[in-house]
Amino acid sequence: MRRHLALEAIPEQVRTWAQHLGLDLKIRFEDSGDPEMFPNRLVLEGPDAHLFAANRGAALDALQHLLHEAQGEREEARLVYLDAMGQRLFRMREMTAMAEFAARKAQESGSYTFKSLTPRERRWIHLAIARQPGLESVSEGTGTMKSLRVARK
Repeated sequence: MRRHLALEAIPEQVRTWAQHLGLDLKIRFEDSGDPEMFPNRLVLEGPDAHLFAANRGAALDALQHLLHEAQGEREEARLVYLDAMGQRLFRMREMTAMAEFAARKAQESGSYTFKSLTPRERRWIHLAIARQPGLESVSEGTGTMKSLRVARK
């Protein structure tokens, strides 16, 4: 039987992996201010945190994937989400502001389309639009990078 990593054990697991790689990181849970959009935010800081923030967070994505596999969990509210140097929190806030802009445009003209968003960015937009009465959002296209249309219901 496969054992799953509990949410509470993740900071220590990341610390252990970082030490094995010779990385100097400080790891802690920190509230994102919006647990629906960014639940269980685990912050990586310290001298080597920039390595995870580089290349649009590719290393952060890889580490997060490994952690989700170790958790064996698929419930969004129980998964850990990584952030290095506040980069992802900033992007979440940026996407929320863009969703508000799209909502205004969709109310005025009927629809607004975002081009080429990552799965995480689409999720943030979908959640923000779901909070707007009278609007809906739909991902369009195939592959990882899809467009997202916001429209009146």
